[in-house]
Amino acid sequence: MSGAARTIGVVLEMIRPEFPDISVSKLRYLETEGLISPDRQQPSGYRRFSQTDVDRLLYVLRAQRDRYLPLKVIREELEAIDRGEEPSTVSAPPVEEPAEPKPQTQRRAGGPGLMARRQVMAESGLGEAALIQLERLRIIQPRRGSQLYGPEAVALAQAAKKLGDYGVDLRQMRVLQQAAAMEAALVEQVLDQYRRRPGPPPEVVRDLYRAVLQAHAALLHGQIH
Repeated sequence: MSGAARTIGVVLEMIRPEFPDISVSKLRYLETEGLISPDRQQPSGYRRFSQTDVDRLLYVLRAQRDRYLPLKVIREELEAIDRGEEPSTVSAPPVEEPAEPKPQTQRRAGGPGLMARRQVMAESGLGEAALIQLERLRIIQPRRGSQLYGPEAVALAQAAKKLGDYGVDLRQMRVLQQAAAMEAALVEQVLDQYRRRPGPPPEVVRDLYRAVLQAHAALLHGQIH
């Protein structure tokens, strides 16, 4: 059986004990990204996974889960393996998941401690396929220069899950993203007067955000009611 080609359903059942949230859409996404290449030259047109395909899939999933690597880096590692080379990032120490946010982390990150990808899913209840889609839409992204996520990612994931439960397509969150971008531009315009000084006082920033959020909530309420 080890050398037999397997259907996508069989592969899912094989790896689900280790990856409970794995889905057909996740496998298709990895295939679209060129990270796995199951045989599709069957008369039926169905995908068939060899043991090599399964091993490659597990490599990708474990690199995401254990080392929090972006797909670009995983792809580079796989290409190195295909050339018979040792991936340069394999020997790098894994990024440890912060168990408890520390005060100094809060000050440096500008909020509560950063968290790993699987923490975002655990705290929000959002599935991996949905999170992947939101990442592709660039609605949820890790903090710049990091593979960790801020508290805003959890808030967005929670909102996406709740909206999804009401039948809202995740792509429609682009509407909210565009509205937020325009509001952020307004805030930046107001804060621009402080650019040549030490910077805007924290109380000014807080008050400005509060005013924008209050106006947003009032306008939304007015549109609905």
